[in-house]
Amino acid sequence: MRHIVAAVVNLLRLQAAGFEGLAFVIGPLLAGWHPDAAEFGALWLVGVLINGYIFALNDLVDLARDRLNPAKARSPLVTGALSERFALLLAVLLPLAAMAVDVAAGWSRTGLLSFAGMAALGAFVNVYQKLTGHPIVMDGLFAVTMAAPIPVSTAGVGLKAGPLVWIVTAAMLFLSWELNSIAGNCKDLRSDQQTGFRTVAVSLGADVRSDGTLRPGRRYAAFCWSVHVPATGLALLAVLLATAGAAVGLRLAVGLGAVLLAAWGTLDLRRLLAGRRPPSRRGRERYFAAGGLLLLVAVAARADVVWFVTAMAVLAAWEVTFVAYWSWYWAMPASAANR
Repeated sequence: MRHIVAAVVNLLRLQAAGFEGLAFVIGPLLAGWHPDAAEFGALWLVGVLINGYIFALNDLVDLARDRLNPAKARSPLVTGALSERFALLLAVLLPLAAMAVDVAAGWSRTGLLSFAGMAALGAFVNVYQKLTGHPIVMDGLFAVTMAAPIPVSTAGVGLKAGPLVWIVTAAMLFLSWELNSIAGNCKDLRSDQQTGFRTVAVSLGADVRSDGTLRPGRRYAAFCWSVHVPATGLALLAVLLATAGAAVGLRLAVGLGAVLLAAWGTLDLRRLLAGRRPPSRRGRERYFAAGGLLLLVAVAARADVVWFVTAMAVLAAWEVTFVAYWSWYWAMPASAANR
């Protein structure tokens, strides 16, 4: 039983679902949302359900390629721990469950229609992302699905998405593009070359040196900067607007910290592209983290402090829980894990 539970957690990537829950509450918090516990929990749950839907569908669509990829040897669909039929069932039921939660929470008609469109776009990207000859376009659409929860959830709870919400949405779009087309592509570059998956990195001529460092080539390096610069610039603009009403001293201190954080992330990307360090094996890159932290600074400056702290506490608890779960699971003898 334990190995079946672990397989479901792995398929749905529940360890990463806390960040999707956070994505669904960011927009409303920026727009001045003052929820009760049930409203907050419902919105977070929608994010968790959508996270599971996207990953279950992704693994189902990628199964043939994953069977050829040694890095995917522990995938529950590759090992047979879970069936393709079960994954398909989850890919159908999870978005329907998320929509049901939206309806029960009293979402506006605009929010429900936008949510349905976002879910449909997510399905389209998952199905066709690896079949297209235009990976940059498909990764751009993927980024749209990642950023969409911010304005969609804002409309859903009946609030207006003002300029700050849209700037944060745009920053999230470029950050998500960065996450997929740079962090994700570089992490899996060698295996993608072996399995014939035409990613942005592969199509633009990036390669891996014998020591594991990146050889980006001129075209891929130019692409990386074309995504990173607007992501960082928009995130800095969001911090500037979010702190507009604060005292001058506080604005200067936050602004200086934001610039230093942006510089740290930019220098880290430069080191990666210069071949002075290898890509992160888990795709957790500092240049991406810097952009994400800048957006959190903007949210913290505008959100209700109680609910912002609550969101951070829930995210931290989520991360700690799943780190502890996987540590416990892999520490068990194989015979115990299979019971």
